[in-house]
Amino acid sequence: MIIADSMLGKLSRYLRMIGYEVEYMDSDKDDSYIAGLSGDNLILTRDKQLHDRAKGSILIKSFDPVDQLAEIKGKMPVPQHKFMELCSICGSVLDKAEKNDGLPDYVNREAREIFHCNKCGKYYWDGSHTENFRKMLGRIGIEVQ
Repeated sequence: MIIADSMLGKLSRYLRMIGYEVEYMDSDKDDSYIAGLSGDNLILTRDKQLHDRAKGSILIKSFDPVDQLAEIKGKMPVPQHKFMELCSICGSVLDKAEKNDGLPDYVNREAREIFHCNKCGKYYWDGSHTENFRKMLGRIGIEVQ
């Protein structure tokens, strides 16, 4: 599992979209708690003190999530899941969904497949946003399945 500290919320969402299981730590978790999780987990942090305490952690220097992705590429294991297989919000595996009245008309008309997160209720479909994300990943040298 990858643990991301409270300064890496958007990076956590991007990593989930790529296929990584990421647990995002809210700011109510202190450094001692997070450092205690470092055994089998990879900890991503912008906090130098936490990085010094957490064995095997990666210190991220950039503020921009795209730059953060570029910074950690090559330091990460292979994703456990396929591209867009996980909910970007909670990390649950998405289930295939049927077209429905709750989705915009253009989604029901144009989406080849629709996916749903049973935990947080969010819907996902392959559209221009996913294509733009793929292109952005390609520009920084990250290939997705």
